[in-house]
Amino acid sequence: MKEIKEILKSVAALADGEKAILATVIAVHGSGYRLPGARMLALENGDTFGMVSGGCLEADVLERAKKVLASGNSEVFTYDTTQDENSVFSLNMGCRGVIEILLELVGTDSPIIEKMRAAYEGREASEDFETPVAVMLFGAGADAVPFVRIASELGWQVTVYDHRPAFLTEERFPDARKLTLQKTDEIPDTTDADDRTAAVIMTHNYARDRLILPALLRSDVFYVGALGPKRRTEQLLDEIGGTFSEERLSRLYAPVGMDIGGDTPESIALSIIAEIQSVLKNRGGGHLRDRQGSIYGREPN
Repeated sequence: MKEIKEILKSVAALADGEKAILATVIAVHGSGYRLPGARMLALENGDTFGMVSGGCLEADVLERAKKVLASGNSEVFTYDTTQDENSVFSLNMGCRGVIEILLELVGTDSPIIEKMRAAYEGREASEDFETPVAVMLFGAGADAVPFVRIASELGWQVTVYDHRPAFLTEERFPDARKLTLQKTDEIPDTTDADDRTAAVIMTHNYARDRLILPALLRSDVFYVGALGPKRRTEQLLDEIGGTFSEERLSRLYAPVGMDIGGDTPESIALSIIAEIQSVLKNRGGGHLRDRQGSIYGREPN
């Protein structure tokens, strides 16, 4: 989603009537670094935003984009590395596959850009675009700072909740989508939470967690991560009372994070974000060298 954010920002900066080229991976057969839907924007001056491969095809795509920009006609180009990985098309890609890439002119008012903007800014999904991952982060302490920074690198939209105005500042969280000041006894509003929303509790405050956790478990979020030892969470659930279905409790990850030995704010943030990503993609989070089959989970062609 970061590339969508960069593309939208770049398109918004275009002058009236100015055009750029949007390159979109529309099909992959065999091996490829990016999946269908990967996008790159190419400007007339040669600047690019986003990627359509692992860095192997971008230079050639840029040259083709210049021709499309001059002609004004959209084109589909096919890169086939199945016969000879050292061919002019493979550019020593190191993988064997067929990749189809659509090149089309876009401007600030192009329909595809409008769809992209609606998905990223308005959270309106379409057949072309998913909505970005939203994160409700409760707690604005020192460990929240790297979390927001790393999550924003993925294009995730993080809202930070805290009851301390001195902690909840744009200087501390320049990459947050929103900062929300809460009262200490306020139950969070989860009305806008959907199945592309994750929630992380890192308030370091037991009383506040007792208010926050049940609201999240009753919401539509696909992931709830709670900082602290397992025994603490079990005690919270006992004190909260009420009944939660197995399906709702299965969304709770406590202690939060992947087991990567994180022991600093940065490495702990990385472990939590990795866990959210693994849950989002329904993956176990193991070593790729131990995985059988495609690392992307694609069926062989």
